[in-house]
Order: sequence, then structure tokens, then C-alpha cells
Amino acid sequence: MVNLKFFNVKTKESVEVPDDQVTVVTTKNGRKAAKAEVNGMKLFKFLGNEDLQRLGQTAQ
Repeated sequence: MVNLKFFNVKTKESVEVPDDQVTVVTTKNGRKAAKAEVNGMKLFKFLGNEDLQRLGQTAQ
């Protein structure tokens, strides 16, 4: 299983989340981002082309 690495600002540490628990969203200005929730904490990360391809999305 492949994991996506987030940075938790509250605990100041890196967190790896399985790809099946990640939701890909598009912001108002068109950037792709990933959202996930771990231990009740919401995580957010802007995605690059490499991460988008791995998650099965296309960059626009």
C-alpha cells in the first residue's frame, strides 16, 4: 500500500496516510489538493503532478 505524506501543523510532525483515505479536491483557483483526517485532525496538502498521477488524477 502506498502512503501520501502530510505535515501536521498542530503536532509539528510528518504523517503518512494511506491513499484510500485521501480525498482529492480542487480549490477555488483551480489547484488540486488532498484532504484527509487522522485521529480527529484534518490534514490538507497541495499536490504536485507526481502525487496527482499516483492518485489517478490529471493536472490541469
